Amino acid sequence: MNLQVDFLLDSERRSGSSVSPKFVIRLAAIIVPAVLLGLFMILSTAYQVSKHDRNTVEQEKRQIDPEYRKVINLEKELKEAQSLAAAIQGWKDSRLDAYRFLRGLQRAVPLSVQLTQGVLNEKVEAVESAVGRTAMLQLKGRVGGASPEADVRRLYEALKSEPPFPDLMEQVEVKRFAASEARDEQDIRVFDIECKLKPRLLMAPARPASATK
Repeated sequence: MNLQVDFLLDSERRSGSSVSPKFVIRLAAIIVPAVLLGLFMILSTAYQVSKHDRNTVEQEKRQIDPEYRKVINLEKELKEAQSLAAAIQGWKDSRLDAYRFLRGLQRAVPLSVQLTQGVLNEKVEAVESAVGRTAMLQLKGRVGGASPEADVRRLYEALKSEPPFPDLMEQVEVKRFAASEARDEQDIRVFDIECKLKPRLLMAPARPASATK
């Protein structure tokens, strides 16, 4: 005889049927709000952290701003001072060395030549992409002797080739050579020489935008 003993209590028995829709709905009604609540708490925490970080950054910015403005103002003042220093240095470097020029002119003038007038007209103007000094020198004189034309030619050549003039002169031209109009100067010739000096820059030329990249 075969005996079968069932040790399960009635309260421990489970139904073998499929899960009912009501159970699924109830389960979803519990899980979904729990998930949403969890997401809300996570987002809320992240928002609070972000807000705190933003407030910290804004506070630091308020503390730094006065110092930052001081630095900006100091940089601006430094640039202005450097610009002024460069301008002053430019005026110094671009001035005509009058002593060197006059000593060269003294050596260049032949003994038979007498300079009667010298006028230097100088102005500051734009020179290509910079600002510089430009000048015109007008020399008037009289010459006697056996070869007045040759002596004026010697002066002309000296102004073009003898130191310090090649560094200074851009163009030299004899504008006038003629007999003196004075009655007692029949053997005297008068002349005008015009000299255009090379521009002397007050500051370095501005570099093209492409060159600064």
